[in-house]
Amino acid sequence: MTATPHDVPEADGSLTAPARARARAAGPGGRAARFARGPLLPLLPAALTLAVSLIGIRRPSLWLDEAATISMASRSYGDMAAVFDHLDLVHALYYMIMRPWVLAFGTGELALRLPSALAAAAAAAGVAVLARRLHGTSAALLGGLAFAVAVQTSRWAQEARSYAMVAAVAVLATYLLVRGVEPGARRRWPWFAGYAPAVMALGFLHLHGVLLLAAHGATLLALRAAPGLWARWLAATAVAAAPLVPFALAARHQTRQVEWLPEPSWDVVWTQVQFVCGSRPLVVPVLAVAAVGAVAGLRARTSPRGVPLTAVAVPWLVLPTVLLLVVSMVGDPMFYYRYTVYTLPALGLLAGAGLARLLAAAPRRADRAAVLAVAAAALVGPSMQAHDMIRREESRPENMRKAAEAVAAEARPGDAVVYLAGVVRWNAAAYPDVFGRLDDVGMRVDPVSAANLKGRDVRPRDLGPKLAKYDRVWVMNHRSLDPHVPIVDAREQAVQAAGPWRPVRTWTFRGGWLVLFERTGR
Repeated sequence: MTATPHDVPEADGSLTAPARARARAAGPGGRAARFARGPLLPLLPAALTLAVSLIGIRRPSLWLDEAATISMASRSYGDMAAVFDHLDLVHALYYMIMRPWVLAFGTGELALRLPSALAAAAAAAGVAVLARRLHGTSAALLGGLAFAVAVQTSRWAQEARSYAMVAAVAVLATYLLVRGVEPGARRRWPWFAGYAPAVMALGFLHLHGVLLLAAHGATLLALRAAPGLWARWLAATAVAAAPLVPFALAARHQTRQVEWLPEPSWDVVWTQVQFVCGSRPLVVPVLAVAAVGAVAGLRARTSPRGVPLTAVAVPWLVLPTVLLLVVSMVGDPMFYYRYTVYTLPALGLLAGAGLARLLAAAPRRADRAAVLAVAAAALVGPSMQAHDMIRREESRPENMRKAAEAVAAEARPGDAVVYLAGVVRWNAAAYPDVFGRLDDVGMRVDPVSAANLKGRDVRPRDLGPKLAKYDRVWVMNHRSLDPHVPIVDAREQAVQAAGPWRPVRTWTFRGGWLVLFERTGR
């Protein structure tokens, strides 16, 4: 029997709507078709993402950035607002979201990181929904699964910061844009009405996320959008920008927080390529599959809805990073690798389209199985070491759990602690239930009252009288402190002058050291 034009498979090998209707009537194939079109397909990548993300999620210690989340989310909204006036405004929405979560579930590693894991799962589901809209069923399933097992998906799903949430909202905003610009769409305004608050949320979760607008503008250019579509998009963008512009202007005065950002260089670019792909061994296979996907998704006729996947995914993947690097070259550095996590779903789209194209080129089932086996070996195999690395205790800049375990095991009621600088107190907030048992004799004003993360310290000369009534004192340092800085050296000398002490034990951990002293001669 000769096939009709309606029976021709889509570019990724999935069936067209009439063929799917006939497949439904055929029994088991109909069930497969309903799965492909229904809500269960996106749930598979979401479930896999959550499962992979939960593996080892408790193992790495909480560290400085996550300590900031704990410190801020443990405060009332009023106390948060006092901080945002001069500090951490760009993370305000994330802290506000985390506040009720922390109240309900606490600040353990699993509880604190679970919202990010759930956000990554939502992003994976969104990748599948978007890929199905842009390139068909096979690309949807494969793209969602590729995103689910990606190294950086797990890394930021296991971090109590906003990056996974930003990625999920970026997927949502892109989906709303695609629905709004599809050829033949009957009602466009509801999609653009949803697009505006999505972009707004994106910017409030992390200000760099608004660079997605540049990618969306490039998508409209690639589509040769009609003036009416441009007008709707610009109107939605203007609505989103109304609160984001003053927000950005206020955040500009807090740039001293990121003075540590690196200057752009070719080394930075190469590191970014490795970051996006997951690790150095993954660069070639990931970019090769993505390139196949970009070629496969070039033309509108390969898209079930008439919007080329490449026109959406390539600007999304490339433009935000390029713009951040360019701005950093002409002004103050603004680029860092984790700021681009929200571009990773675009790589999932391209990988899904590339894998679907490779499968479609295989005529027999055995050939397709071989293609999948080779793809898994090339993509999953080299990622295992990187997956293992991000789940090790030493994968974070500080292993504050080791310090907390030492205090939990050795501390006695009435012990004092001296943090050699405010950043050490901030770091100790990663495990507040443990370090909170010690009397912080070096603190003049606590972080909440000081409306910051570090609190305010007493002068070194005032440490002696405060330590006179203590028989044991813990002294803790941080990796960022130069021991030759006069104030740090003065605090150490003040502790020693309050003795005599004998060192009971020293603990060295990733990111610092901790010493317990006991008084002698009383």
